[in-house]
Amino acid sequence: MAAILIVTNAPPEYLRDASLNISQDTGFSTAPLADWSFAAQQGSLAMSLLFGAFIAYCDFKIHITVPGDGTTQLVLERNNPWWTGLIGVGRVKRRANELMNAIMLQLSSQGISILDRREL
Repeated sequence: MAAILIVTNAPPEYLRDASLNISQDTGFSTAPLADWSFAAQQGSLAMSLLFGAFIAYCDFKIHITVPGDGTTQLVLERNNPWWTGLIGVGRVKRRANELMNAIMLQLSSQGISILDRREL
């Protein structure tokens, strides 16, 4: 899976809770995967298979890690629905960027520094 990484100075609990709340507020259904990970989904796989690029099926995984250097990292893994072609994959990529931008905006508004952002 392709992914977006941000590095912050936020406490891991805050980063997890903020990203979970933003995901839900932007229309994603969420489900826990582990203590520091959750799934964020939007759209229907069946509808995406039937209608291809017209339906964006987003199946994201969000992981919080603490590498031990005083920072906290958030990784948003996104799916690549190949059956939708370039247009459908582009729509999913755009939704992943929109979600990450909303998370970063929330963090910045609370005084959290975004130290790095990159595509993986």
